[in-house]
Amino acid sequence: MFLYCIANSSGQCKFGFSGEPQQRLRALQTGCAEELFLIESLSVPRDRVRELERELHREIGLHRRTRGEWFDIDAEKGANLLTWFGIHYDLS
Repeated sequence: MFLYCIANSSGQCKFGFSGEPQQRLRALQTGCAEELFLIESLSVPRDRVRELERELHREIGLHRRTRGEWFDIDAEKGANLLTWFGIHYDLS
């Protein structure tokens, strides 16, 4: 499983999980007028993926949430955040 960061051109990132991040990107793109980009993905243990996703959302902070799993974070910061998360939680 993977945690991923998908960004749009409006300066927002979606953080979620999927077994196939590229497929998830295509599924999200179908319902979105803006072009979406897979910015970063991080391999995580299947049995911890939901727990880690919740922790990632908590680390980002509720004040940055725009809707659901979308956050007011640009693509570069989103990639850096996911990389930091992997290092901080020793997921490499």
